[in-house]
Amino acid sequence: MFDVYLSQLSLTPPETPDVDFLIKLIERHVATYSFNNTGVLLRETLSLELSAILHKLVTRKAGGFCFEHNKLVMHCLDSLGYDTRLVMGRVFNNHIRDVPRTHRVTLVTLDGEDYLIDCGFGASVPQAPLKLSEQGIQQAGNRQYTIKPLPNGEYDVVLIKEGCPFVLYRIDSAVYSEADCTAGHLYSIAHPQAVFVNNLVVSINKPDQTHALINHTLTSTFQGRQEETRVTSAEQLTHILQRVFILPVDTAICHFLFERYVQPHLHQDGQPAAPEQS
Repeated sequence: MFDVYLSQLSLTPPETPDVDFLIKLIERHVATYSFNNTGVLLRETLSLELSAILHKLVTRKAGGFCFEHNKLVMHCLDSLGYDTRLVMGRVFNNHIRDVPRTHRVTLVTLDGEDYLIDCGFGASVPQAPLKLSEQGIQQAGNRQYTIKPLPNGEYDVVLIKEGCPFVLYRIDSAVYSEADCTAGHLYSIAHPQAVFVNNLVVSINKPDQTHALINHTLTSTFQGRQEETRVTSAEQLTHILQRVFILPVDTAICHFLFERYVQPHLHQDGQPAAPEQS
């Protein structure tokens, strides 16, 4: 079932589960398949059946968000003999508040160590496994993270952003099922206040560069240097979606997305409030 997926990532399954394969899979996955919510904005039927996810990400190369990316990765690792566990998280983006669990990640237990595997958190995604027991700074691709244990058995996943801690999301050790994912998925694609219902969010993470589009602002990071580009036309948006993110979207769709989700922000001051949640 995962032969084409692994072939697209130029990966050969390990004889026995190891960390090196996890590192390669995460790095290549987030560099190959974009994180985006275009399916939500276009009101596509977004099934969480594994066959549908494989078709959307691997066959169509249309990308998706955490419930798609991380389910694909978890089941692939399962098939290769890894010890995996589904975990749900609350997305904070440095604003601790009461929010539903709308982020799916995977824990992999290997040689007695738990590793956080996340291929679906936009432009802030860790590009390598994070050790749950390691409280110091962990390098994951071109970004640094820490895992902060809390007294109640929860963990904050923290990005070191401009030298300061930035809490991305919070997970715990509870037992979760696909039913929990369905609830979080439905909130993310249908609730009137959900980020993905109201904003255009697209990103991709190459080993040496990251591109992130939030409504009318494209932020590109190259070796620590950041550039922002203002998207001011449907033609420019078409070029970005098709050439930067390699998305299979036609001109008519790009014009619709521009008119509905980009153009309204051009008349607003400052950066739109659209956190990179999954």
